[in-house]
Amino acid sequence: MLVITRKNGQKIMINDNIEITIVEAKNGVCKVAIKADKDVKIYREEIYLQIKLANLIGTNTNVSAIDSVSELMKDFNNLNNKKIDNASGTEEVLVEEKKPHSIKINKKHEES
Repeated sequence: MLVITRKNGQKIMINDNIEITIVEAKNGVCKVAIKADKDVKIYREEIYLQIKLANLIGTNTNVSAIDSVSELMKDFNNLNNKKIDNASGTEEVLVEEKKPHSIKINKKHEES
């Protein structure tokens, strides 16, 4: 990870098509402006994680697991190592409140 110190108004260039400008930095909060081509996808971390989760769920699970995750995501800031089993009992959703946030969907093995 590269750590750079910048003052208000200064810029950071990434390749030839992404320009990040420090608009304002004070009291531990930094406001940035990002200029990039329209095909460059830019998301806040929490939105990016929700998109990744939705894509994962869409390819790997059933509707009841989606409902379980939906309930968890309603109060994302208060999640702390919570587990929820879906109605069929075949999957377990675990959300860990660590940096970086992680959301795991574990397939349960059916007992014979």
